[in-house]
Amino acid sequence: MLAWTDAFLADAEAPPALQREALAHFTPAQLVELAAANAIFMGFSKIALALGDVPDDLPLMEQATPDVS
Repeated sequence: MLAWTDAFLADAEAPPALQREALAHFTPAQLVELAAANAIFMGFSKIALALGDVPDDLPLMEQATPDVS
């Protein structure tokens, strides 16, 4: 499910082939839960960075918030 998470973080939408693969292993409700968890984790990490509450030696990767119309 790393591919699902990568697609979520990069584009906020999984390609159709990845959606079919994920649905072979998970129910639609489970995929909604995974997407919600990804959104929560991404949000909390952005809040932590904005507040500056991370260790100085923590490697950081900036991920832009997707611009979805």
